[in-house]
Amino acid sequence: MINLVRCDDRLIHGQCMTVIVKEYDIEEIIVVDDFTATNAILKTVFKTAVPPSMKADVFTIQDSVSKIKEAKDNNVKTLVLMKSPIVYLELLKAVDDLPKELNVGPMTKRKGSTPVTPTIHLMPDEAEAVKEATSMGARVWFRQVPEQPTVEWDEVKDKF
Repeated sequence: MINLVRCDDRLIHGQCMTVIVKEYDIEEIIVVDDFTATNAILKTVFKTAVPPSMKADVFTIQDSVSKIKEAKDNNVKTLVLMKSPIVYLELLKAVDDLPKELNVGPMTKRKGSTPVTPTIHLMPDEAEAVKEATSMGARVWFRQVPEQPTVEWDEVKDKF
């Protein structure tokens, strides 16, 4: 089962492992990132960044579709993790019954990005992907960690 679909441009890192994974009782992480999946060193780093009791693997967008479909139908509590809402939109179009809920966590401030919260910034193409995903019925919400207040897309969409 997919417990959480999340964007975090750092992918698997300390905060993810100490807070997010525990909050959602995650047993497996599916990382969806074309660059990381095709870089043997990065792929190994992310696969081994989890405790031995947890499984993590890294896939290209295309290769992740079958793994995500499998995760939807099993009893393993799964986190689907990507760097960008653009990837979520692609998955939403490719995976029937993908959870229509996306948590956007930390997204680095970049030239041309707009802040949603102090730690979450969207580029124009990322905001467009969020707009399209919400028009398809997805709830997109912004929160770095569970202790922080949730910011809904409807509260910030006028910034874009």
